[in-house]
Amino acid sequence: MKVGIPRALLYYWYGFTWRTFWEEAGTEVVVSAPTERSTVTVGSKASVDELCLPIKIFLGHVRQVAHQADWVMIPHLIKVEAGAYLCPKFIGLPDIVAHACPDLRDKCFTVTVGRNHLDMFQSLKRSALRLGIPERQIPRELKANNRLPALYELAKAGYPRQPEAEGGRLRIGILGHPYCIYDRCFNLDIFDKLNGLDVDIFTPEMMPEHMAGLGSGQLNKELFWTLGRSQFDALEWMLGKLKVDGFIHLSPFACGPEAMIGDMLERRIRRAGLPILKLFFEEHSGEAGMITRLEAFIDLIRYRSRVC
Repeated sequence: MKVGIPRALLYYWYGFTWRTFWEEAGTEVVVSAPTERSTVTVGSKASVDELCLPIKIFLGHVRQVAHQADWVMIPHLIKVEAGAYLCPKFIGLPDIVAHACPDLRDKCFTVTVGRNHLDMFQSLKRSALRLGIPERQIPRELKANNRLPALYELAKAGYPRQPEAEGGRLRIGILGHPYCIYDRCFNLDIFDKLNGLDVDIFTPEMMPEHMAGLGSGQLNKELFWTLGRSQFDALEWMLGKLKVDGFIHLSPFACGPEAMIGDMLERRIRRAGLPILKLFFEEHSGEAGMITRLEAFIDLIRYRSRVC
């Protein structure tokens, strides 16, 4: 049996866990190839205009991997931690796929986390039993590699590098959802562009585990978006121990939750007296304009550092 996993959305958090489980359950795992322009085109044609680019990319990956596998796993992630939820489109993802790709309905199965429990392993186990995999073949516990696929994507881009001593390269904090930061087609390969500008890059996934909850816990009201919480925790780490020189926030155009989170992040960064560059992406985003803005932003920080 071949199980296909779309390389999109929270694959960049849970991809190794998913892949390890299905391999240990005796299936052959097929992960869709990294996003290309053709993936975006296919996903855009299958979706309605109102959907954000990450969802369109996911649909493109579903179509891509469906031709290589017997089954396609659709992660139905309602919530992955107590007291917080994921994007409404994540909650409705199985229905979105069913309506956008009606010819693939019989090949898709869901792994639901958050409706009644937060245990990813138990959700995977239930899905395996529904696929007809014998219980004796299903692993009793998950021996997944703890390394995040997100950090694997960073390693391919030459990061993380050891930060230079005081007075070395500029330190730039990258904020955003993991599928915005690590999908190199989505963000027009921003790591490569920044690498050419000779700066050190830091992302939320590099944050030490003990920082979880420290940034989001300082807000006046409890934040109920998981991906927003992780950004505020990372922001606290970057402002404190790392002492970054500036921030770049990556966001899909017309993302509802991020419209609020992005504004809150910007206000916090402004209060700290640091610059922030906000970049919005959709399927028609152009590379030339982004390069110009990045170069101007980095030049501004360098000029500001010398003057101050």
